[in-house]
Amino acid sequence: MKWPLKNKITDWPRYVDADLLAVVMLLLGFGLIIMTSASVAKANQMVGDPYYFLARQVAYVAVGLTVAFLIYQVRLNRWAGVGAWLLPVIIVLLLVVLIPSIGIKINGSRRWISLGIANIQVSEFAKIIIFVYFASYMERHGKKLRTLESYRPLFLPLIVLGIFAGLLLLEPDFGTVVVIVSTGIAMLFLGGVKLIRLGVVFIVAIVAMGLFLTLGSYRVNRVISYLDPWADATGTGYQVTNALMAIGDGGWLGSGLGGSVQKQLYLPEAHNDFIFAILADEFGFIGICITIGLFAWLIYRAFIIGLRADRKRQYFNAYIAYAIGFWLGFQSIFHIGVNLALLPSKGLTLPFMSYGGSSMVATLLAIGLLMRVHYESRLSAAEYKKLTEMSVKNVEQQVVVPKTVSKGRKRKSYV
Repeated sequence: MKWPLKNKITDWPRYVDADLLAVVMLLLGFGLIIMTSASVAKANQMVGDPYYFLARQVAYVAVGLTVAFLIYQVRLNRWAGVGAWLLPVIIVLLLVVLIPSIGIKINGSRRWISLGIANIQVSEFAKIIIFVYFASYMERHGKKLRTLESYRPLFLPLIVLGIFAGLLLLEPDFGTVVVIVSTGIAMLFLGGVKLIRLGVVFIVAIVAMGLFLTLGSYRVNRVISYLDPWADATGTGYQVTNALMAIGDGGWLGSGLGGSVQKQLYLPEAHNDFIFAILADEFGFIGICITIGLFAWLIYRAFIIGLRADRKRQYFNAYIAYAIGFWLGFQSIFHIGVNLALLPSKGLTLPFMSYGGSSMVATLLAIGLLMRVHYESRLSAAEYKKLTEMSVKNVEQQVVVPKTVSKGRKRKSYV
């Protein structure tokens, strides 16, 4: 396997998307600053060390960047070959999480498996596996999906989505379900499935999620608090109302780094699910615009990279890039929407900024894949063919070519 970065240093723009690298580094740097500010009071209360979360987050970023670099070295056609094989593995892990003696329950949700030094949230890595499978399936069955004389080509990907959604709802992890289903439907639309048929799928998904929301009283209370969070500001609407107060306190220029009052143990999960509210408090409307601009830039780069791969007929690569763009876009929108009380409260991190090892590593892994898509799309047709072709020397040595039969005709040989 050839390592791209072993080529001439002067050729690095060919292998690395400078705009993508710049926006990721800016988000990581800004994220570490705001996460540290938002977590000081919580860390001091928990362990007496105000920089406890910072030290762990830096370690997660280091691991994530290392994983991203290693993923960048792997040819994308290898992912296409193993995507379907990874589905059963991740399904088993999602089932293991539900076992009380193994899965760790935090804040009423059982989403983590303990590895001693850290907890792994399986659902974060499930996103990548699902999107890799979708990209591979759509590359192989793109024509059937575009014509779609029947709904049969849609059944398999929708069944996969349904299985994962069901397992995630058992944890429960409603936020991840929304991101996965939204991204899956968006990918099918890009794959050529008619909008009217996707509309039917979307309506079914909305009805199913609505029914699920009515099964638990706490979920109904969340919807009620979303409609009027101030009606029970000290109860079900506590998080949202405190987030709104933090955003309102920020004004145009913010209260300054470290100046937020809500992060002083008033706003729960200030360093995680509600980090955007603290960002708005300390950096104001200007900080909000800069953050949204950075995410818009990131998503734009993902789609540009996907479009270049699409034009070179590297369809699997293109679908991977589009999926990552949709995933990060939807998750950012949903996180910001919850903080602004525009959407019902759900546990979703803000990519690159919120505290969390699994989220950080999975997101940076996706960036490694995206950077690899850029690299392969910059290759010439001959270079790409040479890169992706499989060695058949050993197979050819085992093939016995039949002797010539009558009138010089040869039989076909099969491997």
